[in-house]
Amino acid sequence: MGKAGSLMEQGTEGVRFRIAITVGLIAVLVLLLGTLYHTILYNMSAQWYVDPDYSHGFLIPLIAVYFAWKRREQLLALPAYPSRAGIGLLGIGLVMFIVGSVGAELYLQRTSLIVVIAGLVLLILGRDALRMLALPIAFLFFMVPLPAIVMNAIAFPLQMFAAQTAAFCLYHFGIPVLREGNVIVLAETTLEVAEACSGIRSLQALLAMGTVYAYFTQSDLWKRWTLVVLAVPIAIVTNAFRVSGTGVLAHYWGAEAAVGFYHTFEGLLVFVMALILLIASGVVLSKVGIRQRGSSPSSVIGHSSPVVRHAIQWWPFFVAIVLLIGAWGVEQSRPSGEVVLAKKPFAAFPLHLADRWEGRELGLDQAVLDVLKLSDYMMRVYRPPPSDSSPRSLHAQIPAWLYVGYYQSQRTGATYHSPKNCLPGAGWQIVESTHVPFTVGASVVTINQVVIQKGLDKQVILYWYHDRGRVIASEYWAKAYILWDAATRNRTDGALVRISVPVVTTTDDAVEHARGFLRDLWPSLLEFMPLA
Repeated sequence: MGKAGSLMEQGTEGVRFRIAITVGLIAVLVLLLGTLYHTILYNMSAQWYVDPDYSHGFLIPLIAVYFAWKRREQLLALPAYPSRAGIGLLGIGLVMFIVGSVGAELYLQRTSLIVVIAGLVLLILGRDALRMLALPIAFLFFMVPLPAIVMNAIAFPLQMFAAQTAAFCLYHFGIPVLREGNVIVLAETTLEVAEACSGIRSLQALLAMGTVYAYFTQSDLWKRWTLVVLAVPIAIVTNAFRVSGTGVLAHYWGAEAAVGFYHTFEGLLVFVMALILLIASGVVLSKVGIRQRGSSPSSVIGHSSPVVRHAIQWWPFFVAIVLLIGAWGVEQSRPSGEVVLAKKPFAAFPLHLADRWEGRELGLDQAVLDVLKLSDYMMRVYRPPPSDSSPRSLHAQIPAWLYVGYYQSQRTGATYHSPKNCLPGAGWQIVESTHVPFTVGASVVTINQVVIQKGLDKQVILYWYHDRGRVIASEYWAKAYILWDAATRNRTDGALVRISVPVVTTTDDAVEHARGFLRDLWPSLLEFMPLA
């Protein structure tokens, strides 16, 4: 009996020792993850705090943890079968982290944490555990703010749809209305369907809530996906209804009904209406078909009864620790600061160009500057001097508007707003858009040449991205070069340059006028751009 008791005590001590080692290794992994990602997580949470579009980000990790906690019994019943495929998945996540860090791509850095977590689960616990935790892990993607280039591409069509729907509804309500892009002109006031009113905020929040609701109320996979997909049109339609209601209130009660408390309360009311529609859709879906199994949504496919867990192996922990330390070492070897070259401020840019142009400052509203987050900018109109009495007086007096928006660094998410979104949003229709080669001095560069029209007004636009000595026409190539230059030159500075000329006689004359201004502008512009 004494011998048996001694063996039992030794066995108990062995189990305790293994548990202690396992807990210690988990603590080391958590410490390494915190070391790698603490800055990224802090900056992302700061964005959640200041950006209303992502204020739901604080709740997402808590909901994901709850999802995982609901599966705790099934997870504890699973045998731990470490998978070597987890090494590859963990490696992919760490490569994403390094590339995003070196290449100044926030979204890549932030989403790499989710991939790393999935890789650790696969490596340490195995495929069955990863399948079980797939929803909690994937749900974390809702907390990551989308890249600006993607956000703008999504928000702009939503703005236009909301404005078009609102104008349609107001017209059929008998309210005089004129729409110019995302601007709604009423008899007594003007409403702008800004990015905040695009519905992107309610769309993201409703998608996240739809995922949670589908998980708890639907037993079949196709029903869950259907409910999540339905959240998209529900969010878009209810937001368009909100903008229409704002227009009605502004028409009858004045512009103050479209701002402040009334605007916020209306937004909350419409979001509640969207939730009711989502819940009603879930109720209808739950009554479709017959449940084929009595398992709850949290049941584990392939494991109907608990099994005895195999002891967790230690070698996956050591592999993960080595990989995480390696990624930390690579990150530490990267230069801590960013190369910032000296640049003359645009305030000193000459108002007289080539003795043929006289400029005047226009500036930008503070609300616009808050959105653009520019490091430096210039907004001017240039005209030939009044003393010019050439025979081409009409053509010679055509103005040229110049905008240059400069970013010293684009690592923190501040970046260009494409004219392809801004111009239609202001009511302009893009009639023609091409990439054209243009000779300036001894160089040939490719720029965008765009013809836009609003009613009887017509303009020619020349624009390009002036990035670290390059002239780039495509916004996507501009983004690619940011990644490359951040990695190879530790620089992400750049500027958007735009020249606008009205069509007074013919489009060809306006094009030639804009190109002539560009030729005269070019030497001075190069002096105010950082060198390559």
